[in-house]
Amino acid sequence: MDVPTLWVDGRPVPIDETIPVVNPATGERAADCPAGSVDLLEAAVAAARKAGTTWSRDPALRRETLENIARVITENRDLLARTISLETGVPVRDTTLEAAGAAAFASYRAATPPAVDLVHDDARQRVRVHRAPIGIVGAVIPWNAPLLICAEKISTAFAAGNTVIVKPSPLAPLTTVLLASLLADHIPSGVLSVLPGDDRLGESLVTHPAIGMISFTGSIQTGRAIMAAAAPRLKRLSLELGGNDAAVVLPDVDIPKVAARVFQGAFYRAGQVCAAIKRLYVHQDVFEPFVEELATIADSVVTGDPFDPEVTMGPLSNRAQFDRVRALTEDAVAAGGCVAAGGRVVEGPGYFYRPTVVTAVGPETALVAEEQFGPVLPVLPFSEVDEAVATANDTDFGLGGSVWTSDVERGERVAASLDAGSVWVNRHGLVSPEVPFGGTKQSGVGRANGQIGLDHYSELKTISVSIPSRK
Repeated sequence: MDVPTLWVDGRPVPIDETIPVVNPATGERAADCPAGSVDLLEAAVAAARKAGTTWSRDPALRRETLENIARVITENRDLLARTISLETGVPVRDTTLEAAGAAAFASYRAATPPAVDLVHDDARQRVRVHRAPIGIVGAVIPWNAPLLICAEKISTAFAAGNTVIVKPSPLAPLTTVLLASLLADHIPSGVLSVLPGDDRLGESLVTHPAIGMISFTGSIQTGRAIMAAAAPRLKRLSLELGGNDAAVVLPDVDIPKVAARVFQGAFYRAGQVCAAIKRLYVHQDVFEPFVEELATIADSVVTGDPFDPEVTMGPLSNRAQFDRVRALTEDAVAAGGCVAAGGRVVEGPGYFYRPTVVTAVGPETALVAEEQFGPVLPVLPFSEVDEAVATANDTDFGLGGSVWTSDVERGERVAASLDAGSVWVNRHGLVSPEVPFGGTKQSGVGRANGQIGLDHYSELKTISVSIPSRK
């Protein structure tokens, strides 16, 4: 493919180093992406500081820019979708939806500027809470949904009046570099730079004294390292970290209908979704038929070339994730687990693994206790709802969870007892621009989306006015 160049301060920049990008559907090198450097980071910071003076004071310009971002993504939807598929292996039918979602985030932020809260307004005083920009935001993007997560972070930061420097994952840098190139003529110079690179560049970004906030989506381990590195300057942090989402299926469900939805919640994009179902607890009265239904669905999945419209599941997005998923499954089987479907590598090139359903595992099994982030789902029976909730909550993770039942009121009561930042009833993983999203416990700090998410990218400034007496 034609690889776009890097842009800093509205200009293309010469590049000395590149990052190899592997197509996970073939396991072969697909492209060489230009790499950033510490020198380019300094140039990007200088450009962001210069641009921020006007940018932070011009909400009309920011609104126009966000509208431009939504339009450019929409106009280049197919190109962006194919680029995501090339570097992640996600079927193009799903990456096309990702592009639409990215545009929706920008459109939402264009239409919802920061609020001003009126706390008091009477004869004696007027107190308002304003949202002021933090300054420069460093956005660190994961490999699993590069366009959607990049658009969410950029749009929120821009709406708050911040400028942004993006560091995409070296495993999937092409999409964000392409996005910046497409936007170059449609946004003010300096407000956005995209710099791919390794951990050294990431450390320089996190510790740079001029960068006031780090927004990171990724692993708990890396999130902890970012928190420690940012601590000396008390930087604002948004950390959306790993999840091990539990779904609880009550005995009154319509088995075929709910099994299909649960399967989608667990195996969408080969399970490589932060808020995918990663542990499934099914009431013992419906356990066997529910597992049989899941296995039937798993066996019907078509894996293969992500550009084939008939394919419903692509490969794991990189070799490390492929090896991890295979090892966790083999460990579960060695510990006595039973494979109801899948459990095998797809012969041929690429990092393909059949969608897998595993039973007869306990909470101590690594496949259950850890985040697998792949197309393998452990299913465990329970007899009492309180037992299922206690087991679901017995973890350091707290990103999402779900309850499945025909009794919606009961579902809401059970949902309230699950320890997670987002809990869904009769669906799982739905994320919208207007709905706050984030984790509890080790799954994160702060919230994205909605007014709460915008506040997290802002400094709240209280202006309190004493009104003189007219006597």
